[in-house]
Amino acid sequence: MDDQAKTYSIQLRLRRVIYEDAYVAVPVTRAIMMPRDDGTFVINPEAFKAEALGIGNLPNVEWQFESSQTEPHPLQGPKPEGRTSLDAF
Repeated sequence: MDDQAKTYSIQLRLRRVIYEDAYVAVPVTRAIMMPRDDGTFVINPEAFKAEALGIGNLPNVEWQFESSQTEPHPLQGPKPEGRTSLDAF
């Protein structure tokens, strides 16, 4: 084989993260409220987010594709047996 016909490649493990979004309505209950010193109540942001995340796991939430991002995977290692690799040549 002629040396000029040889090609070489280096493998890099990539990671693609897919972002989706959904809107959920969080009921205003004591679970997300916190008392103020004057006896009134305000929404506790951390409790509100936790409740929203819980609702977001329900099977009937309508998730929509927002975007994706591909980047080098932070953990590199040998390709596992049975995995394929795209060779651009």
